[in-house]
Amino acid sequence: MPHKILIVTDSINPEDSSGSKANVAFIKSLVASDYSVTVIHYNQREIQIEGATCLLAKQRKNNLFYILGGIQRTVQRNLGVNWSVFLENSFGFSFAFFNDSKSIIKRIKSLNIKDFDLVITLSKGESFRPHHAILQLPVWHLKWLAYVHDPYPFQHYPWPYTFVPKGAEQKDHFFNKVAAHCKFAGFPSRHLADHMAGFYPEFIEKSFVIPHQYDNVIFGVSLPSFFKDAAFNIVHTGNLIGGRSPEGLLKGFQLFLESQEEARQESYLYLVGPSSNYRELMSSYEHAPQFIFHPGVSYAESLALQEAASVNLIIEASDTDFSPFLPAKMAHCVMVDKPILALSPKKSEVRRLLGEDYTWQSDADDSKQIARILSELYLKWKNTKAESWHLNRTDLQDYFSSAFLNKQIQNLLNASA
Repeated sequence: MPHKILIVTDSINPEDSSGSKANVAFIKSLVASDYSVTVIHYNQREIQIEGATCLLAKQRKNNLFYILGGIQRTVQRNLGVNWSVFLENSFGFSFAFFNDSKSIIKRIKSLNIKDFDLVITLSKGESFRPHHAILQLPVWHLKWLAYVHDPYPFQHYPWPYTFVPKGAEQKDHFFNKVAAHCKFAGFPSRHLADHMAGFYPEFIEKSFVIPHQYDNVIFGVSLPSFFKDAAFNIVHTGNLIGGRSPEGLLKGFQLFLESQEEARQESYLYLVGPSSNYRELMSSYEHAPQFIFHPGVSYAESLALQEAASVNLIIEASDTDFSPFLPAKMAHCVMVDKPILALSPKKSEVRRLLGEDYTWQSDADDSKQIARILSELYLKWKNTKAESWHLNRTDLQDYFSSAFLNKQIQNLLNASA
């Protein structure tokens, strides 16, 4: 009989965020490893994942939290009075958060704990509603893997992202309890596991590194019309959040074009996804046809772009020497087997995985180094047959595979036996 796993998550709609994309890929990988997977989600519409049983946690509406949340939204909309700062500084979370957590709890209580060997809570963005819900259900704690995709709360983000969120003290108290009561803690990154254990020492003995998974959903998907076939295509897909400036990349690509006359006719840089923080910067390059900026495409199209790229980009913060994050896209970039240009700090999960000897990596603000790497990649691309143009990292393909995920899940199941 296969082991039975319950997943509790905010969303399984891959179009709504990078976190949801990663969660869907995680679930599909568990299914591929022949686990019996049940998913409780909070999308407020029915969504199914092939091979899994997906159950909607419906929002509770006949209760005080729902009513208070509605009053809060109405007052803020009509009177311009923002109560959220006072409320979250007092209680840690909004009325809506507490109602959402209780809605998820209600759905979990409809299940029999004896039917599951493991419960995994998956987060999304700054939402840890599933973790909050399971925390209120002690009967599940001995089977609980609390998965943490990014630092939490936000005051634990490293420079340059740091800021103090509303309800920071209460959120810290909440995560202290998560660390104390979960049986296991899962992190996509070794650096993230160590970083979080620095704030919550109880994670030290409970941590398992479970990297983001690869999701192959690109069969039959057409490439966007702006993509240039048979060219030297440098592709970045995803949100360019504040702190991850593309300035060094843009300057480096311009230097590369100036140094390689032939490349000007067949090289393109694509930044595909939200980039509102850098609109003014990017507008100064829009006149050049080799720079292609697009606000976003579907999830499947973004994966198709990565597969069709000559080189895939990973962009992290430039004004820092440390990044504990594992970008969710890295799993897919590795699996499509195209060279990766990693613009990451020297102490980062991306560089840890690629290794010190990996040639094509640079600090994100080193435009001269980026230009040099692009020139090397371009000349290598010109002299390599298309069928031989690969990343050639079977070690990383193994690391991001469902087989490695299965190994980690088996390790913690054995530890709980």
